[in-house]
Amino acid sequence: MWFKNARLFQLNEAFSMDAEQLSDALKNDALKSCAPMEAVSKGWVSPFGSGSELFVLQSGDALLFTLGVEEKVLPAAVVNHQLNQQLDSIKAESGQKPGRKQQTDMKQQLMLEMLPQAFIKPKTVSAYIDLKLNLLVVDCASQNAAEDLVSQLRQTLGSFKAAAFGPSSSMAQVLTQWVIKAQGDGGFELDSEIVLETLDDSKGVVRGRNIAHLDDQMKQHIDNGYLVTELGLAYHDRVELVLAHDMGIKKIKFTDIVLDQLDDESIESEWQLLDSRFTLFSLELRALLKALFEVFGSH
Repeated sequence: MWFKNARLFQLNEAFSMDAEQLSDALKNDALKSCAPMEAVSKGWVSPFGSGSELFVLQSGDALLFTLGVEEKVLPAAVVNHQLNQQLDSIKAESGQKPGRKQQTDMKQQLMLEMLPQAFIKPKTVSAYIDLKLNLLVVDCASQNAAEDLVSQLRQTLGSFKAAAFGPSSSMAQVLTQWVIKAQGDGGFELDSEIVLETLDDSKGVVRGRNIAHLDDQMKQHIDNGYLVTELGLAYHDRVELVLAHDMGIKKIKFTDIVLDQLDDESIESEWQLLDSRFTLFSLELRALLKALFEVFGSH
C-alpha cells in the first residue's frame, strides 16, 4: 500500500471509533452497483479485496480504508452524433434547426436514454486516519476528489469534523526562500520540479522540470513577484515528493533505503503484503509530516 499522493485534513477532535467499529460502519454503507438510471454510485469497499468482510486495516495508530466509485461513462462523441442525427431529421421535416435551449433539452434526454447502456468506470480512493497526528490522509492529487471522500465519510458516520489545509502565502514565501538560497530546512533538500505563481488577480504561472533552481530565468520570475507554490523535495534520502503551498503532497516515491526494509521473501499472502506495506508507508509518512509541521507549523 503505497500512496502516490497525500491530501491532508486536520481532525477537529480525536477520532473515537476503533477499527472494528469503523469497519462495521463502512460495511453498512458498502458500494452498490450503479442502478440503470444512476450516473454514479459511491460506497466503501474492503482494502483486502472483494472477498473480505473487513473494511479497515489497522497498523498501530493508523486506520486504512477505501472508497469505491462506479461512474457511468457516456462518450461525448457518441452523444453528439445521436444529437446531430436528431437535429438533421427535425430540420429536414420542419425546415429549421431547433434553438439552443431545445438542443440542450434534447441532449439531456438522450443522455438519460443512453445511461442504462453506458459503460461503467470503476475506481477506488484509499485513505487512512493517523490517530497520533489526528489527521486524515487521502491518496488524491485533486482536492475536490479528496473532499468527496470526506463528504462520503461524513455521510456514513453521521458526523466527521475535519478541515482541509488551504493555500498559504507564508508557506509559499518559505519555499521561495529555499529556492533563493538553494537549500531547504529540517532535512529537506531541493529537487528539480518547481511551480511559481503570482498570488494575485493576474494569475501568472510558470512551471519548470529538470532545471537548476537558481538559473537566471527563475530568479527573474521571483524578482517580478512570483512565489514558489510547488517544489520538488527529498527528505533525508528516504522519500521524494512534490510539496504544494496548501500542504498537498504529490508524486510520493520512497527510495531504496526505505523499500529495502520490506522483506518480500518472508511474506506469504496478499494480506500480509498489504499489512507490511501500509505499516512501513504510514510510519515513514508520519515522520515526513511531523517534519513538515515543524518547518511550516500546523494548520
